[in-house]
Amino acid sequence: MASIRHGSLRLVVYPNDHEPPHAHVIGAGWEVRVALSCPPGLLTVAGRPKAGEGADALLAVEARLSELRQLWSELHG
Repeated sequence: MASIRHGSLRLVVYPNDHEPPHAHVIGAGWEVRVALSCPPGLLTVAGRPKAGEGADALLAVEARLSELRQLWSELHG
């Protein structure tokens, strides 16, 4: 597992995960999957993010997109 901190959020790429390339953004009591596309796109939501937290997750992935794509590539070839 590769993890990056972005403020209060944790951005995770799992080595045994499936296509399409994506990251899991984990907040307090919630998790979203975000596609590593340009611009990043929301795939799924688990839990109940507060107002604005979903947008914060997308912005966090966008800010760290090149790092997350590199991690995906290293883990998935």
